[in-house]
Amino acid sequence: MPADGSQGPVLLCWDGSASASSAISHAAQILGAGRRAIVLFAHVPTEEHRGVLAGTSGPDAPVLGLADAEDAREEGRRVASQAGFDASGQRVAADRKTAEIIVATAQEHDVSLIVMGQRGRSGLKAALLGLGSVAQGVLSSYGGPVMLVGRDAAAPPRSSA
Repeated sequence: MPADGSQGPVLLCWDGSASASSAISHAAQILGAGRRAIVLFAHVPTEEHRGVLAGTSGPDAPVLGLADAEDAREEGRRVASQAGFDASGQRVAADRKTAEIIVATAQEHDVSLIVMGQRGRSGLKAALLGLGSVAQGVLSSYGGPVMLVGRDAAAPPRSSA
């Protein structure tokens, strides 16, 4: 929470997946309309960067040029706005592990909550191995609240207001 006692923005992790969209919808339903939010989209700028960053950006970080990455960021911002957030977007070229980027961005903006959709593991693999590496990395290194929405979460009901 910011030092002045106001509520910091919500950090919405966006990767273009259905689970990220579901997490944003669930968060909006729980938190209510009008909350400030930052939609974070991390990407690997080129395939050459993936080689340089091998093992640091994570296997799911997409390789996208600047224009495509900006489009993806804007799509996430649009999804968040349509869900009811007062959303802005932030694109980050991955230069380290995705979890580290998320935590650093949360700290930089003094967010009140990180919202993530679960990706990767499901079923027996999830039960045996636990959370995916990004979720695990965020939960183990961030001292604030994190909302993790399961990959198979049903869409929240729409309010009639």
